[in-house]
Parts: sequence; structure tokens; C-alpha cells
Amino acid sequence: MIRNRTPPSLHLLTVRSLAGAALAAVIAAGAVTGCAPLSADGGPGTPPDSPSGTATSAPPGSDATMTTNGPGAQLLLLHARLRNELGTEYADGWIDRGVLHIAVTGPEAEAQVRDAGAEPVLVAFNADQLQQARSQVQTWLADKPVPNLEVHSISTSGRTGAVTVQVPADQVAALQAAADEQAPAGEISVIVEESAGMATPLSTK
Repeated sequence: MIRNRTPPSLHLLTVRSLAGAALAAVIAAGAVTGCAPLSADGGPGTPPDSPSGTATSAPPGSDATMTTNGPGAQLLLLHARLRNELGTEYADGWIDRGVLHIAVTGPEAEAQVRDAGAEPVLVAFNADQLQQARSQVQTWLADKPVPNLEVHSISTSGRTGAVTVQVPADQVAALQAAADEQAPAGEISVIVEESAGMATPLSTK
């Protein structure tokens, strides 16, 4: 009988290497499929060229995952190209039922998006305006407009033209009332939602 002459240390190294490779593959797959939530500034977890609509709460029938090849990859490339070409008329991008939607602020941009093979959506505010509104809201929140405020996330959406703030359930009504009264983002709406919870609240400073 021929015995296995592999040293125990080499066997352990091989097992650890395989485990590490498997973990790396899982992490890579998560990054490709866009499992991380989208926040207002394209992060955390959302690459700048990724359509943002499916990263937080995908609507019924929408595509929640993407792949590195095939139609999904082509849509990502198209989104990246249009985002760059549209400039200040770009507001947002998302994939719904296999169709790339691009939110834009003008009729010429609408035509450009349609000619490129995507579905245009006309909206009131572009991405830069929404980012400015997010900054204003973050500054406003830092001043604690309601007592004992805990902010779990701040995000924007070109689809809704709003800044969304997530807080614990018992703070939603008071913060929404304060936002409606004080309009910290000017013409851009502030929507306050109940947070699913975070281990560490997001700093508002």
C-alpha cells in the first residue's frame, strides 16, 4: 500500500488556499451583482457607472442583479456612456424588466437616450442638483432638528427627485414634519422613512 506522503503542513496550506479562493470568488460575485445598497453619492457599494435604481429597493419585476457578460453588461456599458455624454442633463439610471431607463432633465436628452436604445424619463432635477440637496440636508440634520436624532442613511433618487432619510421608526413623524416645515433642500422634497436598522448610526457631520 502506498501511503499519502503529503506533509500535514502542506495539506493545511492547500485547504486554507482553497478556502481563501472560494471566499474571494463569493466577494467578487457580490460586487458584480450589486448586492450592496445605494446611497446618495453613488455609494456605499455602488460603482459610479452602475444604474442606481436596483441597488436599494428594486421595484416589482425589476432586475436586481447584473452579470459581467451578456445583456446586463451591455446595459451597464450603455449607462456609463450615456451618463458621460448627457452631462448636466443626467439625473439617474436604472434597469427595470431588462430595459435601461435614464432620467434626464430636457427634451434633447430624451431624444438622445431614445436614439441610444434606452428608455428616457423626464424629471425636474439633475444628479448635481440632487447631490447639492443631499449636502444641504446633511448639514441640516447635523443641527439635530428633532431631539435624539439618529440618522441611518441619506440617499437621493433621480427617479423621484427627492432626498430620502432613514431613521428609527419613532423619529419618522417628527423629522418628516420638521422637513416639511423647514424645507432644508429647497424645492427638492425630503422623504423620511423608517430604517430597517443599522449597528452604528451614520454620522451627520
